Parts: sequence; structure tokens; C-alpha cells
Amino acid sequence: MMNIKMPQKDGFSIIELIIAGAISVTAIGVGFSLLQIALKGNKIDETQMGLNGRINDTLDFILDEVKASKRIIDNETEILQFNQNCTFPDDSQFLFGINLPDQALVRSDYDPKGGQFNLNQVECPIVYSLRASSNNEKKPFSLIRYGPQYNESGYYISPSYIQFQETTLLDGITDSTNYKKISCPNKWGDIKTVKGISFCIDEFKKAIEIQIEASDLQKGIDKNEIRSIASIGGFTSIQDENQINIYQNEPNNEQLSSFCFGSQCCWMGICLKSNKVTYIIDNSFFMNEDYLHLNGQVIDGSWEQIDEPELISPTINGKNLFEYTINSLKQHINKLPSSNNLSEENKIYIQIISNNGSSNYLFEDGPQALTSENKIAAFSFLNNLTAEVETAINPWEDVCRSLESEYIGQLIILSAWKPSTIKASILQPCVGREDGNFEEIIDDYNQLTRSKSAIGALVIDSISLYNNFCESSKNIFANDWLGSLSKGPESFCVHIK
Repeated sequence: MMNIKMPQKDGFSIIELIIAGAISVTAIGVGFSLLQIALKGNKIDETQMGLNGRINDTLDFILDEVKASKRIIDNETEILQFNQNCTFPDDSQFLFGINLPDQALVRSDYDPKGGQFNLNQVECPIVYSLRASSNNEKKPFSLIRYGPQYNESGYYISPSYIQFQETTLLDGITDSTNYKKISCPNKWGDIKTVKGISFCIDEFKKAIEIQIEASDLQKGIDKNEIRSIASIGGFTSIQDENQINIYQNEPNNEQLSSFCFGSQCCWMGICLKSNKVTYIIDNSFFMNEDYLHLNGQVIDGSWEQIDEPELISPTINGKNLFEYTINSLKQHINKLPSSNNLSEENKIYIQIISNNGSSNYLFEDGPQALTSENKIAAFSFLNNLTAEVETAINPWEDVCRSLESEYIGQLIILSAWKPSTIKASILQPCVGREDGNFEEIIDDYNQLTRSKSAIGALVIDSISLYNNFCESSKNIFANDWLGSLSKGPESFCVHIK
């Protein structure tokens, strides 16, 4: 019987090795491909998340400022209503703006006892616009903000338009308009689309829906473009005085009720109560930035001097007293409705009198209708005023004359100083009287004589800059001449510091 021995295998055949190698290479290739896909997906997710975050951060920032504003501005020409110097970068396209309320710039602007606030008027609205991206920004467009800057505590640094700056909020805004748009509520304005930004605003300019589409390049080798879109909605939370008619239909002011709404007809907290108004402004050297006033503060209701520094040149919103007066009065007059297209009973008649010991008149023939031409004349008159004469204000002749004029229903007096003369005399009588304090003569005649006539009592409002002449206890001179003039039932004295 034959013994047949089977051959024994000591290793793999060449064919087996080739097959095994092919399988290994395939497995490694598949694994590498899966790893590459996973890494690429992570890069896409990272880019997408970063883009989404940037868009949402921008929308949140805009909404925060909208919430802190009074009104949304959707017409580019409206920004000039606040100040003829208001603007935004020329190389950008206007989207919308927001009108801010008066601001506290530092914590100390809030009285810890709750008595009052030291608020500063923001001179121009914040403007959001779109421009082509610069070299260091993602293409093709960038959303920019032009307005006051703010510090780490969230306070605006300065309300002056001179210190407004441009800030890029978001780059990479797309140039496409084919994305799916937001739906605007009924009775809102039509949706506006500028490149990758769409928005709509309600009829009262208090609410906004805004949508942004932006793009970014995928991180990694391919550099593919990734797009993201997001939207948000919100509304202003600060009351807009321009939407509230603060004048009731009373005999003294029903002529104003049809068009005077809130701050539109107010100047430094004094609102118009008549359509026949005369302004007396102090342009003596005491209003000049070179005049140094005693430094002090009111503590527990009384004025106390500060020794370091003993003398200061006061400023309001970064401007000296005279500059602030002229600029704010020009803004106020600019906001008043021109009389060109108004009926006779709704026309505003104004007069401006500057006084530095003697008077200078806008209109030599008395108050005139506030036409467009007379507005320009008023601006020119104010622009040409200076505060150089070292003589105190002497308003008595003009105040006494106003008492007897049917063409003046409201008198607004602004000063930072006190008159050197306080008593009537033969050389300077008042409503026929040649003795007594001017303040007492004026009050007696106004309440006992003029108030019983057909034209009614003269409203005498006053504005005291820096030194508080509304109350005698709140200035070093113990003088309340402006407060005494404005003690009538409809009159007010306002202190601005």
C-alpha cells in the first residue's frame, strides 16, 4: 500500500498576497476618504457656525440700539432735520437710522438721590448703511454704522456729531437679492432690499423687521462659498414725543394743536404755547467761552463753591454756552413748520432779540411769519451773532414792550448771567411805571391787566444756562430773576448745566 504525503504550506501564495494587498489598500483608501469627508464636513460646519454667529451678533447689536431709541428713520433726508451737519459716509448707501433720546454719558450724570438727571442731547441720529468692502474685509459688501462711540460700560462717549465714527458691523454681505424674503406685517411699509439686506418698518416708525444674507469662504483646500441668512424683529422702547400731541385744545394754544407735537416745538425743555413767540437771548461776554464762571455745585438744595478749580469755562455737550445756544436755537427753528402753506390761524410768528446791554432785532418791524425765507434770515442772524461785549444783559425794555403787544403771546428768555439793573426809573420805565422792581411790575401788569384783556396773559418762560437763576438758593448770588419772571401759571424756568 502506497503512502501519499500531502504537501504542507509554509506561507501565502503570490495570488493570496496580491488579493490581500488589494483589500488592504481598498480599506485604507475607504478609511482615508471617510476621514477626509469627515474633516471637510467639520470645516464646513465650523465656517457655517462662524458665519451664523457673526450675522446673529450683528442683528442683536442693531436690535439693542433700536430698543434704546425713540424712532426709526427710513428716509435719508430726515437725518438733516436734527442738524444740518448730520451725515454718513459718502461711499455708502443709506439703509435706515435711529433717533436716540438724551443720554447720560457717565454714571455721575444720574443724581443718586433721584432728584434730576444730567442728560446730553445726541446731535445726530445713528445711520446704518451699506458700502463696498475694503481690502481687509470679506467681499463684496459691508454693513456699517455711523454714530457715537461707546465705552466698555455701554455709555456713549460723546453726543457731538464731530466725534461720530464709522464702524464695520458685518462684512461679506452678499450682492444677491434672490434669497427668500421676510414677510412684513399688514399696514407696515413695503419691504426694502439693498443687496443682501432686507427690512421693513411699521407705519409709526417704531418697529422693524430686518434680514441679512452674508457669505464666507469654506476653510480648507476647496475655498467654496458658504452662505447664511438670518432675521430679527424688534421695536423702540423709548417714547417718541413727536407722536404725542401734548397740547390740549385750550383757548391759549388751540392754534398750535394741529401741528405742534412734543419736542418738535420745544427748545431746551420749553415748549411753544402760542403761535406768536419772541426769543430774547443773552449775547454778552458772560456767554463767551473765555469768561470763567465760579465753579460750584448744589448740595442739599444749596449752592456750594468748589475751590479746585475755582473758575471754569462751562460747556454743554462739548460746546461753550454761546455756541450751544446758537446751534440748538437753529435746530429748534428748523423743526418748526414753515408758514408758506399754512392757513393764517396756523402760522407761527417769531422774533429773535439778542441783548448784551442793548438789543439787536431779527426783524426791525416786529414779529414776522416764519416762512422759508424768514427761516433763512433767522439762521443768518444767529450765525452773525457774537458774545464779545462786556456788559450784562438788560432785557427789561423788551420784556415790558412785549407785555403791551398783541403780536407776542409767549416770551422765551435765555441767559447765563444777571442784569445789572433791577429797578424801573424815569430813564427806563415799564408799562408806565417809573419805580419798583421790574420783576414785580411785570408780574402785576401781566396778571392784573393783560390777563383780563382779549389776548390773555403773556407766557414768560426762561432758560438759565450754567448758573441757576431759577432759584435763589442754587447760585452764589442768591438771585432768582429768571424764576421770578416765570412764576405765572403757564410759565416755566429751566436750568441747563
